Amino acid sequence: MKKPTLCVIFGGKSSEYEVSLRSAYAVLCHLDKEKYDVVRLGITKGGEWYIFEGENEKILSDEWHKGSVLPVAVDLTHGNLVVLGKDVYAQEVDLFMPVLHGGYGEDGRIQGLFDVLDVPYVGCGAESSHVCMDKGLTKLVASGLGVPVARGYKLNAKCRMQNAKLTQCGEDIGYPVFVKPTNGGSSVGVTMVEEASALESALAVALAYGDALIEEYIDGDEVEVGVLEIGGELTVSPVGMNRHKGKFYDYEAKYSCQDNEYLIPAPVGEETAALIRDYARRLFYGLGCRGFGRFDFFVRKNGEVVFNEVNTLPGFTDVSMFPKLFMSMGYSFGEILDLIVASGHYVTKFFQRDLKK
Repeated sequence: MKKPTLCVIFGGKSSEYEVSLRSAYAVLCHLDKEKYDVVRLGITKGGEWYIFEGENEKILSDEWHKGSVLPVAVDLTHGNLVVLGKDVYAQEVDLFMPVLHGGYGEDGRIQGLFDVLDVPYVGCGAESSHVCMDKGLTKLVASGLGVPVARGYKLNAKCRMQNAKLTQCGEDIGYPVFVKPTNGGSSVGVTMVEEASALESALAVALAYGDALIEEYIDGDEVEVGVLEIGGELTVSPVGMNRHKGKFYDYEAKYSCQDNEYLIPAPVGEETAALIRDYARRLFYGLGCRGFGRFDFFVRKNGEVVFNEVNTLPGFTDVSMFPKLFMSMGYSFGEILDLIVASGHYVTKFFQRDLKK
């Protein structure tokens, strides 16, 4: 029987381009080649789409686009990739697997393209991805679901008069505060501001990525929980914690620090862990998620749980928490990928039949 063709998409026009390369490398190394024919579709920082035919290590080193690539267009009628090499041909794909972080990949844009083409893909749909990527919208939904969120203000990048007034909100919240892009991940553009004199420069950094949030600093532990649909049922992982030496879990702490300590389960107590897992389940359904996701929370010193953000396309690097959480339950990295492939609501009957064997 012909193996299903799985298209792994990586790179992208995002500030998290490098993280995507690391995630895609790990995914490609752990996908079972006995189960899938894998097509690797890379997107450069400039937005060029290429089929990559070289060694996976060149993805990790960001040399993939310097050779062994074929330009790609999209067949809007049949939903196929059109490979524009010496001989033009249509590359059929049974399922798309975006391993893209940040803008153009996690914010609903590429999911919208998939919907227009009427092609199957894993993970959240376009609308849910867009809402979950916008931290301001996400927290409005979370509050409506009865999930506590941090106090804060949203700043519109295009409304300078509004921003001029809202720069005073640090006084209302009380320092220190966090300033962060509304649409972003991996702590890119995030600044911890400890006094009013540093607020303006932090806002300039965050607003360079679009709208921004100013939020209260929460004195407590950062914890994470994964959600994955398995066999039609929602499975919530144990609560995990990454202890690091920085003031907060910034980009360097996530991907460069070698001293991080991963604690699964996190030492937060059984009742608190149960509450966190319940909040994650509630948010998954309330935000219209599907397939999988990672939900991040704070636990204050007094035990109060506060929702931080959701990642609909969480990292799959060698230091990423999402795979670690489910590996702590006994799944291998490859088995987690198999479950993600099987979890999508738009998975074709071809895949469903194949994965049952």
